[in-house]
Amino acid sequence: MSGLRPNSRSRQPDRGAAARRLALSVLAVLTPLSLAAQQPTHPLDGLTAAEHWVIYDVLKAAGKTDSSALYLYEGLHEPPKAEVLAWRPGASFRREAIVQVVQGEIGYEGVVDLVGRKLLSWREATKRNYMVTMAETKAAGEATLRNAEVRAALKRRGITDLGMVYCSAANEGYLDGAEERGRRLARMLCFNTRGAVSGVGAPIDGIQVVVDLQTKKVVRVTDTGVRPAATLSGEHHPEAVGPTRAPLPPLSVTQPMGPGFKLDQTQVSWDNWRFHFRLDPRRGLVLSQVRTVDQGRGRSVLYQASLSELLVLYMDPEEPWNYQAFFDLGAYPGVFGGVASSLEPGSDCPSNAVYVSSFSVSEQGSPFETPRTACLFERLTGDPLWRHARPGITESRARHDLVLRMIMGAGNYDYLFDWIFSQDGSIHVEMAATGIDQVRGARTRTAADSAPGGPSDRYGRFVAPYLVAVNHSHFFAFRLDFDVDGQANSLVVDRLETERQPATNPRRSVWTVNSTVAATEQAAKRHAPMSAPEFWRVINPSVPGPYGEPVGYALEGHGAMTLLADDDYLRKRAGFTDYTLWATPYSPTELFAAGDYPTVGLAGQGLPEWTKGNRPIANTDIVLWYTIGFHHVARPEDWPILSLERHHFEIKPSNFFARNPAIDLPRQP
Repeated sequence: MSGLRPNSRSRQPDRGAAARRLALSVLAVLTPLSLAAQQPTHPLDGLTAAEHWVIYDVLKAAGKTDSSALYLYEGLHEPPKAEVLAWRPGASFRREAIVQVVQGEIGYEGVVDLVGRKLLSWREATKRNYMVTMAETKAAGEATLRNAEVRAALKRRGITDLGMVYCSAANEGYLDGAEERGRRLARMLCFNTRGAVSGVGAPIDGIQVVVDLQTKKVVRVTDTGVRPAATLSGEHHPEAVGPTRAPLPPLSVTQPMGPGFKLDQTQVSWDNWRFHFRLDPRRGLVLSQVRTVDQGRGRSVLYQASLSELLVLYMDPEEPWNYQAFFDLGAYPGVFGGVASSLEPGSDCPSNAVYVSSFSVSEQGSPFETPRTACLFERLTGDPLWRHARPGITESRARHDLVLRMIMGAGNYDYLFDWIFSQDGSIHVEMAATGIDQVRGARTRTAADSAPGGPSDRYGRFVAPYLVAVNHSHFFAFRLDFDVDGQANSLVVDRLETERQPATNPRRSVWTVNSTVAATEQAAKRHAPMSAPEFWRVINPSVPGPYGEPVGYALEGHGAMTLLADDDYLRKRAGFTDYTLWATPYSPTELFAAGDYPTVGLAGQGLPEWTKGNRPIANTDIVLWYTIGFHHVARPEDWPILSLERHHFEIKPSNFFARNPAIDLPRQP
């Protein structure tokens, strides 16, 4: 394979070629590959800058938008799966885009033919349930600070310089109350920004403000009482931190022969792995046609894999915190300009990384480039991939991974997403949270001054004087379209069960594996409690494995379950959190676990709605939906900025290979 490190230790490297590869790898760090600036070469490539302009021109020509229109999302409208699978390099392919626009306070969704330059479809988004716009949030903040009741409440707190006050429409946690129905309301959070540099300022608590995002007017103001002034929120710049410790000796990562992978615009080859990827402004990294090469033969594992929704729920019953529910993918990409943020070389990605840039759309409809939105790199983890020792004999092979990474900025949090390819045929999917915890002002300086069991203890933890970080949960929903050696797949549930032994056996019990095929969507709704452990595999029942069992890939992970009550409306809006695993028959229109429009979402959208029909899922093209979550009770050590909090799941071969596919790895020279 081109660009791979030679396996033979006796082979002498081409030093001229090595120098050229090294120069190219350094150049890739300095000048990232701009995927969107090139012509698409694959049916699943992301939109180019020129294609964004085509969308703008088509909508204008069709009379659907004018100068007041707000463009919230533009992404690839994927060709039918059969077309993509039948496509071969060099052949033509269709190019369509899906677009979401606000025109005249109404949200619309359309599909544009990018080649024919025409509008294929146009419909109104239900219940005016479009993404939050920057214009809305700015207007809501301005309306808040113009309000006489708000100004009076600020004055009671000694705040008269309104230029130092920032109010954010930080939550649209629709709970289906009478006040909310048919409206787009926001509960405001305000901060005193005086002295703030890297944080948002000191929270101003006790003022409850509700704003109508469409009328741009304050609905009501409630002052629950003045609280002591909190300290600045989340300041982590060098001046605020103070003296820094002595640096450690430099540690460098070099690849003198260049990278071991080949990046052909959007297609990656590394070791035995082949895959395509793109950056979508809503879904982030979208991996497609993931294959492994087994004894010279390409074998499919996944047709597509991506994040589907990211939900953060706060756990304080007092308004406005009881409305704090963020569907970060479905409600906010228009605000953040695409979910991927620009990566910092050397800290966000190692020095040997290759970067790619991408385009998204501004609210005015023009494309803009975000540099270094993803990075691709190899790493030696410092761990063995496999090892065994006997007296006088030790066989050990170093773990060598390929990592595709992006980092998403979502308000106060940053989320890292890694797709990690291993030489043993497995894929590790890792997500990690960092950033600044959401805090509220407390009535006392520390927990020692509070009544035991009071609100500060029940709903959060002190992280600084007069500052409590509110308890909250994160849920990451992934959409995994498995195609294990073909499209006709089934979900197998392997349950571990205790088996009693006869009295003649000195052992009284062992555990066994009871395997069943999930025939329908209802049977595929799964949890994995410790008291009744089970494992999940996707198999191809028509392709026998090396020893009689069907070929398959297993999904292994862990994660917290929702703790909300069944009748909590936020749980109903986030119905995908009811189960760790769901499975549905493949549908090109089912992409988002909480539904297409969760901003002011009604109950039961997305997975709960789709699975009502209990469709058959055995021996057909299926999609797995896996949700991994964690509950966060903050510590002072999480303040003023949270160190990376990691969680992961794995996709591992099961009866897919005849032996450990990493057994043939050479020893490290």
